[in-house]
Amino acid sequence: MQGRNLRERELILNVLSTVPSPREARKFLNSVYGSETMRSQRAFEEQQARLAAEQQQQAENPMQREDGARRRGLVAGEIHQRHAQATRSVRADEEEDPVLPRRLTALVFVDGLAGTDHQACKRVGKQLAQMQRIGVSPIVLLVANTNSTGGGAPAVRGSKYREIIHTAHALADAIEQEGGKARPVNDAVFYTSPHVRGQLSVDPELLGSALAQYLIPIVTPLVADSSLHVNVLDTNQAAPAMTRALAVSALPRHGVTDADGSPPMPGSGGQFSLLLARLVLLSGRVDGLCANDGLFHRFVNLEEDYASIEQQCRDRATLQLMRTCLAILPPTTAGIVASVHSDPSLVLKGLISERPVGESVPRRGAAGAASLQSSSDSSSNAALQQQRRLSVPDYKPIAEYPFVKIGEEEKAAVVPAALPTSTRPGRFTLLRHGFRIQRHTSVNTCSQPRLRELLEASFGRQLDSERYFERLRALELQGGIEIIIAGDYQGAVVVTHEDISKQGDGNTGLRSHLPYLDKFAVLPSVQGTGMADILWAQLRRACPSCMWRSRNDNGVNKWYFDRSHGHARSAPTAAADGATRWVFFWYQNQNQNQAADSARFSALSIDEVQAGIRAAQNIPPSFA
Repeated sequence: MQGRNLRERELILNVLSTVPSPREARKFLNSVYGSETMRSQRAFEEQQARLAAEQQQQAENPMQREDGARRRGLVAGEIHQRHAQATRSVRADEEEDPVLPRRLTALVFVDGLAGTDHQACKRVGKQLAQMQRIGVSPIVLLVANTNSTGGGAPAVRGSKYREIIHTAHALADAIEQEGGKARPVNDAVFYTSPHVRGQLSVDPELLGSALAQYLIPIVTPLVADSSLHVNVLDTNQAAPAMTRALAVSALPRHGVTDADGSPPMPGSGGQFSLLLARLVLLSGRVDGLCANDGLFHRFVNLEEDYASIEQQCRDRATLQLMRTCLAILPPTTAGIVASVHSDPSLVLKGLISERPVGESVPRRGAAGAASLQSSSDSSSNAALQQQRRLSVPDYKPIAEYPFVKIGEEEKAAVVPAALPTSTRPGRFTLLRHGFRIQRHTSVNTCSQPRLRELLEASFGRQLDSERYFERLRALELQGGIEIIIAGDYQGAVVVTHEDISKQGDGNTGLRSHLPYLDKFAVLPSVQGTGMADILWAQLRRACPSCMWRSRNDNGVNKWYFDRSHGHARSAPTAAADGATRWVFFWYQNQNQNQAADSARFSALSIDEVQAGIRAAQNIPPSFA
């Protein structure tokens, strides 16, 4: 009983330590218990079906190819794209089948786990058990460290076979010890087609049967050939085959326009259908994707970043595997690469909030606030310089902090950790299928009507378009502007370089112009696809330092707080748009090597922050 109470408390603390925003929490709960996520998924897939149809028309009509090249959007996953092209209308008089509940599912690849490593098995077992407890149904595939399909001497094949079977049962035992339920599935999942030589297929009925009984299926990558010799499958064969089989099982019955008509999961007895929302790879070698020079990739937009990252990636095979599998799954699926030694709360954070760990920068705190009050205060300057040198802190879950029961002097016991805190991985890489990116330095090179529609749909207000675009054209001739468009005008960032040379109280050491985040817009139909993180990563690349303002009561401010280095609040002012209280945010470059190369990469000084706040206060409203 005491062990169960400790597991309950640790689970609660791990969930609390994810600190999701209200929107993220609602989205996750709706994914598990409601249908709001499915409505968003249907709206997104309908839009992608329209884009696919337009691209097909453009391919058939050469006169539209040039216009289509300028309207590149997110390309749906391989299977969903083909399904969208085959969409057909449902007859009005056709009797609708009853809607099945959809089971939120995560496909988990476990790589580099050995059954003899009891501590690693225990940590992975805890991660999977806690996934199951919060309403996510994991389907586990053990990834074999082999580059062949079972070749080699019989003794070698037998050794691999026994090792993978032992690992599956050890992991199942670890899940059971953490209060979860699991079932090793060693036979009949993978099979070769009797009609097409070399074609690998997957029978999902054994998986559906386990999920129907609330068991975590642990699949071993074993297949029997025509001679009934059991071989261990290579990672690049087993993982895509499993992904494809589950993606097909989750396809809607009547096309993407009727996603509620999803067929039941094979083997489930008609109880539920799958909602594939996560793809997780737990590796025994890495805790995410790193470049050869040590640069850690916290977020990867595969559509835009893959070509530049792939050549310099230290673990190229993992990146290629995740790209292949995410291309098969729906575009809204998120991919996570973490370590088998990661704390369970770290993986839960990726499942619930879908935010890259390490993307958030340390908050300024009181020392930074004091630096705004007096730029001559030497202690404040020292605090700001120290804050600039800070790197992203390691993730520490709440469950590791000591807790004391009221009336007792001794600290309450906590489930012991398998690794010391200092050596435990505190980060992971989040991957998205993503969007293509367009960059403009002039209003005239982008579609102004479509940009206006995006801004109005995102903010829910009518844009004073004539006045707004006139201001942008004027700034083009001064400090310049930058417009970043994602997909088919599904998201946008507008940055203006504001003149702060006259705002610095005669200080000639200020830079002449400061990047100002004028607009950050995401189309409601693509919420949940990682669009905000994709745009933010593009913004950080384009502007190493930047400022922006937000209304004091803006619900997005928590998201801004997590991604800023500092903030300051203004008093109410009698501005043209009424008495408004603003929160001014900024982030700045922290790479000291880059800061020595160019003023563009230099960190913001206190005087520049103050001058930027004064300039931002004078920016006219954009909406009517």
